[in-house]
Amino acid sequence: MWGMRKFVSALIGLSLCAPAALYLFTPIEQFRLQSPDGNHTAVVSSFRLWQWIPSLPGDAGDMPGRVEIFDKSNTSLGSMPLTTIAMARDLQWIEQGARIRLVGSWNFQQGFYAYWNDDQSQLVFKQVN
Repeated sequence: MWGMRKFVSALIGLSLCAPAALYLFTPIEQFRLQSPDGNHTAVVSSFRLWQWIPSLPGDAGDMPGRVEIFDKSNTSLGSMPLTTIAMARDLQWIEQGARIRLVGSWNFQQGFYAYWNDDQSQLVFKQVN
């Protein structure tokens, strides 16, 4: 009898925690950056969780996130992590693609992108799918 109560309690707890976790770890768009020629868009996002954590005025850009670049047909050209979403404001559109200083770069012509890992010790290269 006692084992069944624990099982039911665990099942109820899981059924309450799983939707909350899905909600909190859903990425939400923070802002977009358009290329000057209009052919590419960088979408900056972060987990909803970070909106629930109090911060001082002006510190919203300190939350971690991701930047993903899309072409005109809405095809992803790759995404990379950002220590803070404010870093995406340094995105530069260059002839071959785009780059963010101290984060990484995209080469649209050759179909790859590269970014530094978390401890800045290794450059991670990925092909655009």
